[in-house]
Amino acid sequence: MEGITVGVFGTDVQTKSLFEGAVAKKSEAEGMIVYTRAEGGRRYSFLDTPDYPERIQGYSCVASLVDHALYFFPSSGRLAAPDGELAVLLGAFGLGGTLVLTGGASDPEAATAMLKGTPVAGYRPDVRDPQSSAIDLSRAFPRPDFPEERTLIYVDRAFTVKGVGTVALGFVLSGNVSIHDQLRPIPGPADLRADVKGIQVNDVDFESAGRGIRVGLSLRGVDPKDLEKSHWLDDGALQLSNSPSFELSKSPYYKQDVISRDLHVQLPGEIVPARMTDSGEGSVTAQLPWLVPVWEGMRAAIVDLNGGSLRVAGGLTSKF
Repeated sequence: MEGITVGVFGTDVQTKSLFEGAVAKKSEAEGMIVYTRAEGGRRYSFLDTPDYPERIQGYSCVASLVDHALYFFPSSGRLAAPDGELAVLLGAFGLGGTLVLTGGASDPEAATAMLKGTPVAGYRPDVRDPQSSAIDLSRAFPRPDFPEERTLIYVDRAFTVKGVGTVALGFVLSGNVSIHDQLRPIPGPADLRADVKGIQVNDVDFESAGRGIRVGLSLRGVDPKDLEKSHWLDDGALQLSNSPSFELSKSPYYKQDVISRDLHVQLPGEIVPARMTDSGEGSVTAQLPWLVPVWEGMRAAIVDLNGGSLRVAGGLTSKF
């Protein structure tokens, strides 16, 4: 069983809520908002965040995880700074997507003109009633920048369930997870392993789950406290680094330098404090406080939490 993750990006909370309730069923409202839909033998997860534009971290996390972006153009027909910031964020991760137009914003050419200079201007437009349950997901494909052969799971919550033990919630980013797999918490002690004794998807038991699926894993051999600082689980094969090198694609709209500053790097799922150093020839090294999983072609973004109207400094692509 595999799935597709879809990010719902926009500043019009009411319009997004109407859309999400029409096309999918809400499965989680704590932290990241998750809606799910099954169609054509594939499971789709729609991800949203309740705290934008006050905080960028929720949407930067969503952008780092999803396969496809739905960018909701403001129903007023006018772009504000937060709308532009979201377009820059999607560009930093190289996400493909759909330009969704509702209400008074029903002119694709006008919307595209206002978004000129951002990748969102190239998104396929979809003029729709936000309360319609019909949606074309034929252009939503698995993103190509996750490692295909290795198992990697982003963990966003871990807790104890009475009678079950330790449970970790997260998204399978790549590979496949099965019962009895031995998974390595990252970061964590080199010899620590978690034994998968159960897998649930939307409260239904499964023997295995593939990429793009939101899973609940029942784990043996670890306590929730062991996973407090572990943001990923892998099969033990991925390279780990606390100083990964990246090709930098700095946003032309971000006017400050990023070198020798204390910023953050949004990795797949987790945002991490980082100090950027110049490696020459358009490359930078991110000095991180702990080990993280890295692979060739991994996408990330530099985030300046104190950046005012634009907190996305640019995109990063891992290089070895």
